[in-house]
Amino acid sequence: MTDNSRADVEKLRMQLKRDAEKAKTAPEFAQRQEWINPQLWSQYMGTQGKLLYQSFSDEELLDIIRQETAVLGRIPAQREVFCVYREYIRRRFGNWIKALRAAGLKEEKVKPAICANQKDVRGGVI
Repeated sequence: MTDNSRADVEKLRMQLKRDAEKAKTAPEFAQRQEWINPQLWSQYMGTQGKLLYQSFSDEELLDIIRQETAVLGRIPAQREVFCVYREYIRRRFGNWIKALRAAGLKEEKVKPAICANQKDVRGGVI
C-alpha cells in the first residue's frame, strides 16, 4: 500500500467513525444503525472500502462490539451496530454469533457427552 493509499484509508476511517457517531444521534432515523446513504455505502463497500475493511484488525472489529456492549449494558443485536461496521464484522468472522464468541461475549454451546450406558429420551439404552 502506498503512502497516498494509507492516507486515503485513514481519512476514510475517520469519516466512517464520524458517520457512525452521527447515525447514533440522528433523530430522523427510526432505524439509525440500519440505514446509510447509498453513496456512502458504495464508498465504504467499493474499491476504497476493500482497503478500509482490510485496515481493521480482528481486535478492532471485536472492540466495536465490546464498546457497544458497554454502552448498552448488554450484548447488542446486529441492528444496533452501525451497518458498515456490522457488515465488516460479519464478513470477517462469518456471522454475528461467531463474532460474539470471538469477542468473548457468547459461550460456545457444548453438547452433552453421551456415555455408553446412557438412556435416550425413549428409555432405550444408547
